[in-house]
Amino acid sequence: MHREQLAKWLLGAAALSTIIIPIAVDAVLLANAHMNNPAWLPHAKLHCAMSFFAGASLGLAALAILLVRPVSDRFSMGLAAFLGSAFWIGLIAAGFLPGTSYGFLNDPVFGSIREPELGGITIYPNVALGVITIAIAIVGYSLTSQAKSIDQSK
Repeated sequence: MHREQLAKWLLGAAALSTIIIPIAVDAVLLANAHMNNPAWLPHAKLHCAMSFFAGASLGLAALAILLVRPVSDRFSMGLAAFLGSAFWIGLIAAGFLPGTSYGFLNDPVFGSIREPELGGITIYPNVALGVITIAIAIVGYSLTSQAKSIDQSK
């Protein structure tokens, strides 16, 4: 596979991950722990729903760039990489704010769920998926050419 094509495939995978994973996991698999959780206030559910639309919007924007642009210039591929990973960057950064948790800490309904550990370190699946998606986007971007413009492709 040509380097530019592989870059686009990887960036597309990151974009699809951003569209599919948040909705599939939080709205379907863990719906009872999120949108259907009776302990959650309506405003918390609003933020959860907002994250679904944010992920879908960012991922779709990245896919649009990858599918519509006539060339794979470095700026466009960088923008697609950023859009395809911005949701996950936000998720990881949000966990550093006071009172937040990547897991179900202190949840009255799902507080008994424990994340897996590896060597005594808690592995949060959402963070792991975010890091993987960001890494895929970085590798995809790193495979793009240094400079390519529409004029050069003619």
